[in-house]
Amino acid sequence: MIDGASAITVSYAIATVGLLIGVVISIRLLTDDAVDNDRGGFLWLLVIPAFAGLSYLFMTLEIGVVEVGDNSVYLFRYIDWLVTTPILVAYVGYVAGAPRKWIIAVAVADAMMIAIGFAATLLTGIATWIGFGVSAIFHVSLLAILYLIFPRYVSQYPERYRLFKVLQNHVGLLWLAYPLIWLASPAGVGAVSVVGTAMIIAYIDVVAKTPYVYFVWNERFAFSSEPVDPVETTDATDPGPASPAD
Repeated sequence: MIDGASAITVSYAIATVGLLIGVVISIRLLTDDAVDNDRGGFLWLLVIPAFAGLSYLFMTLEIGVVEVGDNSVYLFRYIDWLVTTPILVAYVGYVAGAPRKWIIAVAVADAMMIAIGFAATLLTGIATWIGFGVSAIFHVSLLAILYLIFPRYVSQYPERYRLFKVLQNHVGLLWLAYPLIWLASPAGVGAVSVVGTAMIIAYIDVVAKTPYVYFVWNERFAFSSEPVDPVETTDATDPGPASPAD
């Protein structure tokens, strides 16, 4: 019978393989001559499964594990999230053709949500719940930008609309799961064990990242090599779509 530690290791190893599939898809995007890599920002997509896969490899090897009370905190999980999840949400804005200020805003909100959530995990008592509450504020801000701000701009790029909606809902719905998992985990109320929490998060992490790059692959011709002029908009104060790097 597999013990708890072994179950976590196996889960992380499987997640590593699942994320490597995302790396393969991203490389195929980068080598497809029918699409414009610069317009698609596909190099940023490669960072998502590649960095996450490397982080899960480290977690499989039990590198960077910190014990906080009865809870084992995997540092590379949060490092992964701090690097990859801002790209995930920022790319949604990029697909929508949102101005740079909003792409930066959603990425910062996501990063703050992760950083403060990580701090809450390392704390105990009331400080943990204060941290969770502050992190939740940034979480709500992130979702507000995804669902209230970004849709204002995607009409300028109708060829990207379907991809935008898929990515928007993929991220938006999955991001609702993470705080619920945290609440149920040993860092929260302890309803789910360390092993159960680790396995659930590993599964959701793969689902959040590998299908994401597949969705872009499936709609890659929204960034075909033939340029498509944006539809005229009456909002002359906003610049054109920003690169995820901006």
